[in-house]
Amino acid sequence: MTRTQRAGVAAIALGLAAAALLHGRLSAPPVYDGIVVPPEPYRWESPPPNLRAGNKPPQSGEATLPVLNGQVAGGGVQTTDNQVVIYFGPGTFKAPAGTQTVKCTIAPDPNPPPAPPGVDIRGNVYRIGCVAQPGGAPVTLASTYHLTLRFPPGAFKEIQVNDGSAWRALTTLRSPGGDPYASVNAPGFAEYAATAPSGATAPGESIFTVLGRYAPFYGILAFVIIFGIIAVVQEIRRRQRRTPTPKTRRR
Repeated sequence: MTRTQRAGVAAIALGLAAAALLHGRLSAPPVYDGIVVPPEPYRWESPPPNLRAGNKPPQSGEATLPVLNGQVAGGGVQTTDNQVVIYFGPGTFKAPAGTQTVKCTIAPDPNPPPAPPGVDIRGNVYRIGCVAQPGGAPVTLASTYHLTLRFPPGAFKEIQVNDGSAWRALTTLRSPGGDPYASVNAPGFAEYAATAPSGATAPGESIFTVLGRYAPFYGILAFVIIFGIIAVVQEIRRRQRRTPTPKTRRR
């Protein structure tokens, strides 16, 4: 394989990687430092009036975890729109005797409990639950599990949980780099929501902050495009050099 051919293959590989970043689904929300891919618009269960026209309904998620030797294996569950992701480590919960699998679900609640005084719910309220199968008996938590929640543009302070009695604030870790995700150690199967103080507004962002957030992604994409163009031009020139010049006939 010549140097030009290797360059062309590399350009194709980089192009495929860029396409995967643009159109592929992430296995988990980006709650870490790295290249930020601009997310699609937030999906509202009950959108504000100015967002109803283009809103897409939020999606749910479910997963079935195997039970081996009486132990529930660890695993993850996420909504298909990646707005909520939960992860259970091995031994996070215990299932009743005779359980073969445990089914865990995440679902947006169309009729959630009202927010506590002085607090606004930001975005959707999600109901999380796990039951044993067969039978549908409840499982018992032995420890907390990891929950990552996306929140819509605007003010945000913390994630709160409602176990059927009242809302309670949780220690919340916000994603670095300005990504619209936050994480908590979830204490139980209940309802979870992003919240902010009533009337709070999001801190302003300068154009330089926004450009800095997405510059690595678009920089790599631009590099892939330029590299691909260079490879194509080199290949055209190589073929032109290899094409024999037609001989003229002598009279």
